[in-house]
Amino acid sequence: MKKLLTVLYTWCLLLLLGCGVLLLVTAPKDATLSESENRMLEAFPSADAQNLLSGAFSTGFEQYLSDHFFLRDGCIRLTNTIKDSLSLLSDADELKLAAMDMRVDDAPSDETEPDPEPTASDDVPSPAPVETPSPEPVETPAPEANEPSEPSSALVRVPMALPSQMPRSPLLDYDRTKDKSTAEKAYIYLVDANGSKKQIARYYKSFIRDAANQFNRLASLLPEGGHMYVAQAQRGEHVVQYTLNLDQYAAYETEIEDYLEPLLDERISVFRTMDILEPHIRAGEYVYYYTDHHWTPLGAYYIHKAMIEAQGKKAVPYAENRLTRQSGYYRGSNADKIERLLPSGTKDYVEEVEPSLAYDFYRVQNINQLTPYPLNSPDLKGYQALLWLNLRPWKMIRTYENTGRKMLLICDSMGMAFAPFMAYYYDEVHIVRPHSTYYSVKEAGGTIKQYIDYWGIDDIYVVQANFFTGDLYRVELNRSIGD
Repeated sequence: MKKLLTVLYTWCLLLLLGCGVLLLVTAPKDATLSESENRMLEAFPSADAQNLLSGAFSTGFEQYLSDHFFLRDGCIRLTNTIKDSLSLLSDADELKLAAMDMRVDDAPSDETEPDPEPTASDDVPSPAPVETPSPEPVETPAPEANEPSEPSSALVRVPMALPSQMPRSPLLDYDRTKDKSTAEKAYIYLVDANGSKKQIARYYKSFIRDAANQFNRLASLLPEGGHMYVAQAQRGEHVVQYTLNLDQYAAYETEIEDYLEPLLDERISVFRTMDILEPHIRAGEYVYYYTDHHWTPLGAYYIHKAMIEAQGKKAVPYAENRLTRQSGYYRGSNADKIERLLPSGTKDYVEEVEPSLAYDFYRVQNINQLTPYPLNSPDLKGYQALLWLNLRPWKMIRTYENTGRKMLLICDSMGMAFAPFMAYYYDEVHIVRPHSTYYSVKEAGGTIKQYIDYWGIDDIYVVQANFFTGDLYRVELNRSIGD
């Protein structure tokens, strides 16, 4: 009997091993789209000598196995079903989270104030219908954006610190056990014509201080003559409350930049996104999606334009880019929450942007391992298609303009529509999302400091909406900067 069991176990083991080899041989070797996760699954790594010696093959093979195990999508769905069945969230809570976003890195943190639900009394749009955005590409140069206001001469700046002088932990002044009701906060308001304010979001000032600390560390890594540009993007669920009620609200007001700017080194310039976009919103331009939390490429264009013109350069007109509208309409992350409030006929669409110059787009691994890809994914739709949101760990647009300068864009998903416009002014546009889903020091082959040194980065741009919400981006950025 014992001998029979041994033979049976042996055959079962051989059968499982054979099935494993068969599945490995028949599994797709190219990067494929996972519809359940809205991301590209890893491709089989190249088994060349360089990858084998550097360890990149073993790292890539582990990621490939993780992305292609048997019945992966079914296991994920089963796990989510079990997790949802055990959830303590109410139906209303589930709806709010689902409407806010489908991706964990862009979802609001539990440390931020929830958005107030729109009510029939104050958030119902005026009866006048909103025109459906025109499907035709823009054919005239975009209207001039307001130039960002100059910093006050009385602004107090912190002195530049060396990387070794900057603390490694960004969360020392934030105690999770203390009463949050007494913590200092910065607010976002909608301002009525009579001057009264409606609070729509709040951010802990300790988080803003932590983010400022990381921004100063980054600026200290730049060479002489380098500069850093920071833009805090507003989330669409906040902006749409303003967009749909322009007759009621006179202004969109945020205190974030007021608190952030004095904390930053003098080599860091802060751009107030709503000061730039508000005139275009009031002019009826399509700068934010109605049903999604992102801005449109046109909205990102205006932010880039303000940054470039602040440097004394002329921004390339929006219409000079290659513009391609995706087929069909776009239903974004806030659709369930906002569609009932939209005037009849209001639809979102996604316009993909490519610079009208010679360029190459690469995925970058191990600091200098370049894999070419198309700039916009033919397999992804909606905002996800813009610059391959999930292509990790680094991305690079290389142009042949011979500007003599290179830049690094540190961003969350808001920065993805922003990146293509920068190709006109830099020989290389490097892009990183400091989030564990999209980046790791091991896979990148070095820290951000090592990357800046290796590629000779001249300027840094930070375009984001999430560094001040919760810990995720700030902790990941702190870990990945390096000494």
